[in-house]
Amino acid sequence: MKKHHFLVLLLAMMVVLPVQAHYIWLEQADGQTKLFFGEYENNLREKTGGKLDNIAAPEASLLESATAKLSLKRNADHIAIENAQSPAVIASELSMKVKDMTKYGYGIAKPMYYTRLGSDKPEAASTHMLDIQPLGNHKVAINLHGKPLAKAKLKITAPNQWQQELDANDKGEVSFYMPWSGLYVMEVIHLEPAKGSYQGEPYENIRHVSSLSIYN
Repeated sequence: MKKHHFLVLLLAMMVVLPVQAHYIWLEQADGQTKLFFGEYENNLREKTGGKLDNIAAPEASLLESATAKLSLKRNADHIAIENAQSPAVIASELSMKVKDMTKYGYGIAKPMYYTRLGSDKPEAASTHMLDIQPLGNHKVAINLHGKPLAKAKLKITAPNQWQQELDANDKGEVSFYMPWSGLYVMEVIHLEPAKGSYQGEPYENIRHVSSLSIYN
């Protein structure tokens, strides 16, 4: 009976999500950490010579030593992060040019991408401007500039591409389920009104896109 109720709850949480967009995420297997660009939910991993080249100047480090940058090696469909055997790895791509994203509702925006690989145990916040921080026991905190991002929308993709979208509470915290074994990728997008310029190009918003990978 309990199993039946659990399945009903999972089905109730299934929602129709908006059109997907690319982001970066991390995977770790056989002692290797890999950064991908694409859409995990659609099994889409962009390739070198194509859209993976948009991730032109990524940086990566271990969570506990964010100032010590790790070496990166570009491969056919991912960017390998060397000497990153620790389960807590963070990476970012902050060098993307300003884009006219008006047709998507983002205006003239500066894209900023962040990702981290963690666990379902409590971990420290990262240096990312938009961070998904594991709190343990199937819960995360979403922080913007080190402060809770209330009512943020967290999209979660399970290993079988099953998806759910959950709303954070006033503390920016979200509880979630991990019913299957494998890699779960969580994503948050936040549009921050902020005027500035990058490489001589003015922008009116910053589009933050952050992900967290957890193995169950």
